[in-house]
Amino acid sequence: MNTERWLLPEGDLHLRIWLTDTVFDYAATAEAARNLVHDWIRKRWCAIELVQEAVEDSWLMPRLPCERLFLGP
Repeated sequence: MNTERWLLPEGDLHLRIWLTDTVFDYAATAEAARNLVHDWIRKRWCAIELVQEAVEDSWLMPRLPCERLFLGP
């Protein structure tokens, strides 16, 4: 899977994470989303969607929990 095709190089993204039947919507930086997806590819523990709608109102969504942990390599 090539995540570089559909992830923006910078800015915020709208992530939707599914844990069984519960959905969580978060805003996250493109770098954190990319690292989260790479981690998820190694061990799939949930379902992840990248919502391609504009994220102008990303400040209304909660930030990805522990987002700063996904900002490193």
